[in-house]
Amino acid sequence: MPQGSVLVRSVHPDDAGDVQALTTLWVASRTSQRGVSDADEVGQMLSTALRRDGVEAHLARVDGADVGFVVLSHGPLMPLLDEPSVAIEHLFVLDEVRRKGVGRALIARATTSAEASGAGQISTSAPASGRDCQRFFARLGFSPFVVRRVASVPALRRRLAAGEHEAIDITLAARRALRARSRALALRTRSTG
Repeated sequence: MPQGSVLVRSVHPDDAGDVQALTTLWVASRTSQRGVSDADEVGQMLSTALRRDGVEAHLARVDGADVGFVVLSHGPLMPLLDEPSVAIEHLFVLDEVRRKGVGRALIARATTSAEASGAGQISTSAPASGRDCQRFFARLGFSPFVVRRVASVPALRRRLAAGEHEAIDITLAARRALRARSRALALRTRSTG
């Protein structure tokens, strides 16, 4: 399929048809994950997200059907840098139209958005296990920048709590050693004085 037959349009949060099309694709992109809410809740969540400053979404259409989307955010590449950047937060293309230019067309729209906002680079995150996704971005010139690791807050809290005992033990040992040295020094001072 030539790339010219892929049409990409911006999603407007006040356009019910745009939000519905994005919602349908969003749910399709999440079918293998738990916690997919009903379409009304997802649509409301997406509409709210698209009203935030610096967040935008675009839909790809082939032969009159919406087949993919990209969600972008604008901001610095890292919190302490001022240089503008665009992050590809979500990119999804239906399986039946993959390898037909849809992903490239969505990335082209992200590039146009980056240029329009004066961004110096575009970043994205790809799952470590997603070899096809990794290869897709590598072919387009994306290179590794950081490895982002993720932990749930409850799991991290449990791990930290388990390590608190070790930290307390180390702290107590250091305090005890300091006290012992102080006592020894005080005894030496008394015996020599």
